[in-house]
Amino acid sequence: MNEKNIKHSQNFITSKHNIDKIMTNIRLNEHDNIFEIGSGKGHFTLELVKRCNFVTAIEIDHKLCKTTENKWL
Repeated sequence: MNEKNIKHSQNFITSKHNIDKIMTNIRLNEHDNIFEIGSGKGHFTLELVKRCNFVTAIEIDHKLCKTTENKWL
């Protein structure tokens, strides 16, 4: 599942350090409701769920949707 689909212009940030740094800088809190467009493999989605009230994640690539769904089941 390391292949990127050029058709969907996919770029993934998977480094826990970089994700944490971004999450700190956007200053989310437990009252925020987030709409994530292009959730990819769910790396950001997982962190958003930990920090926010409600997260809606949208992904056009069906393979990536399944990857993210499997993390929650």
